[in-house]
Amino acid sequence: SNELLDTYNFTEFKDLCAAVRSGNLEGFNKAMQVYLDVFIKKGIYLVLEKVKTLVYRNLIKLVYRIENKASTLKLAKIEQAFDFSNEKVSLDEIECIIANLIFNGHIKGYISHKLRMLVLSKANPFPLNSFATL
Repeated sequence: SNELLDTYNFTEFKDLCAAVRSGNLEGFNKAMQVYLDVFIKKGIYLVLEKVKTLVYRNLIKLVYRIENKASTLKLAKIEQAFDFSNEKVSLDEIECIIANLIFNGHIKGYISHKLRMLVLSKANPFPLNSFATL
């Protein structure tokens, strides 16, 4: 919470936390850039880059919610979300990002390469406990 970050004077993490929670890829990238020197000095920059995986997951989850929790998502819709976040990523790169999220257990489902779709599990497609191994 913001109160906890304020208590320990970790205010540089506020924007990052908000971006991660909301799947705001642009906000995450901006916060990383603004506090780049601080994160490098503290030796946590590379760890925070790994947190970007959580932002990707939450961005895809946001698309899932916008699409009324459909069990199939067209990769073109996910590409639009990346574009909206000012992150120019090809469909092949999106497939790779999703494949890694699936492999690491952050998303339950599979990719239909032929149809260019993400097919999500109907039961808990975005498990939270998967980030214990992040």
